[in-house]
Amino acid sequence: MVYVLTGGPGFGKTVIAEELALEGYQIGSETARVLIDEQLKKGGEILPWRNSRKFERRVMEARIRFLEQVPDKEIAFADRGLPDQVAFSLYKGKQVSGPLAVAVKNHRYAETVFITPPWREIYTEDEIRKETFEAACRIHEWIVTAYREAGYRLVEIPKGTVGERVKFITDFVSSTI
Repeated sequence: MVYVLTGGPGFGKTVIAEELALEGYQIGSETARVLIDEQLKKGGEILPWRNSRKFERRVMEARIRFLEQVPDKEIAFADRGLPDQVAFSLYKGKQVSGPLAVAVKNHRYAETVFITPPWREIYTEDEIRKETFEAACRIHEWIVTAYREAGYRLVEIPKGTVGERVKFITDFVSSTI
């Protein structure tokens, strides 16, 4: 069973995912960020601003592979999921592609999705995350909409230390088994 960690960019989900990995959980990486970093380093063309269709397909395929390789009885976490791609398309004013819409419908995560709330105090921009805090909040709203429209139940991860946030998630998951 794969639980998604999501939220606007820079609100702490990747740090939470990294801590969950240290606790022994299998983690699906933030595929889009990994691909952007890889392509920038080698001067590649599979970037959302150069070849958005190929970028979308690569990210979607990687997310599906991770989802399908986790055994049903194992608990794992994905740093973003397919509905995040829908949210980013809508945020950028693009129509959701047919293949992505089908993937969201056919490849399902655990019903509960953990979402990090906007948190200005921890937000930082970097070489890949160039959005302002305000833009990150707008993306966050699109993410909320995309997951709700896909039929998921969002559970907000309370602000706190990374350890407190991880404990909230693991306590929640263990209480539902």
